[in-house]
Amino acid sequence: MDRMWVRAHSLAREAWAFLRGFWRGLRHIPPVRTPDEQAFVDELFTHFPFSEQAKAWLRETVWMRIEDLASLRGGGLFFPGQNRVHLNTAQYEAAIHELAHAWWHVRRRLQRDAFVAAVVQAADEPDPRYERIAGLAHGYIHGLPELEFPGFLKDRNDWEMFAGLASGCMADMRLLPPCLRPFFEGLFHLLPPDAASPEEMAPHR
Repeated sequence: MDRMWVRAHSLAREAWAFLRGFWRGLRHIPPVRTPDEQAFVDELFTHFPFSEQAKAWLRETVWMRIEDLASLRGGGLFFPGQNRVHLNTAQYEAAIHELAHAWWHVRRRLQRDAFVAAVVQAADEPDPRYERIAGLAHGYIHGLPELEFPGFLKDRNDWEMFAGLASGCMADMRLLPPCLRPFFEGLFHLLPPDAASPEEMAPHR
């Protein structure tokens, strides 16, 4: 009986090792996109200042599916366990938001507390150049009572704050207060002060 148990235990360990290796292999299969989905990703990266590092990483590791390429109504989801982005439509804003989720998900563990502190600081940013992002940060930290939105600070939802600020500035780090910029370096590159607005130059939002 002991010998049979040892043998069964050995077989179970071998099976687990095989399945674990198989799963790791699956996780490293490059994402597959339809030609139209790939064209949308290329278009997004052409019009918005994602860094070369981010472009390569997002292309190689994040799966993307777009439900309706003919619509711009927005909406989408990120599935962390599968490293997969699902977009309802081909809207730039939604794509930036969900890809920012994917980028932050694997980097947030060591930066979370510092990032939340920076969002708290940005919520009271007085410089009018950053009014748009300061307004978003204020809502995330203090909530929006008129909309019955409690904000994200109570639950320390850095995940949604990061993606919201990424799509809030539409990948243009010039709109971010200086306290926030370090967390988005690597995902976006900082445009020169006199460069045109990517959001205004893109064919649609």
